[in-house]
Amino acid sequence: LVAKFQGHLWRADIGHSPLDVVAWHGNYAPYRYDLRRFNTIGSISFDHPDPSIFTVLTSPSDTHGTANMDFAIFPPRWLVAQHTFRPPWFHRNVASEFMGLVHGVYDAKADGFAPGGASLHNCMSGHGPDAATFDKASHADLTRPDVIADTMAFMFETR
Repeated sequence: LVAKFQGHLWRADIGHSPLDVVAWHGNYAPYRYDLRRFNTIGSISFDHPDPSIFTVLTSPSDTHGTANMDFAIFPPRWLVAQHTFRPPWFHRNVASEFMGLVHGVYDAKADGFAPGGASLHNCMSGHGPDAATFDKASHADLTRPDVIADTMAFMFETR
């Protein structure tokens, strides 16, 4: 495995793919989830919760607390946290994130993230809300909830 980070190429030897289906007892028939039926969880007091609360499927790894891959969704929800910047903040991750929008709007990208669009944030690449979203959220009336009714975004997060 070779990855480029901060202008250097890094190499790691792996004995097998982390997605190997060792001891698989199922079949390869496709399966379909109705993502609208998953319960939405969020903060009802303060602080922006970690997006892992939106995980639908995970591929665990041999490292405790780290998955090979997570699949998360960001469905319709109410944002009610007080004294909090409600959209996802500007950050970097050890994991790589592939985000996409199935339909509707995405709360961190008011401009320029249309349904069918996607973005890739590689390991340690800074990313966050666009300028319009940051400005709006920085001056928002936090006594009123934000209701995001028309959305279905997804994220694949891999190590």
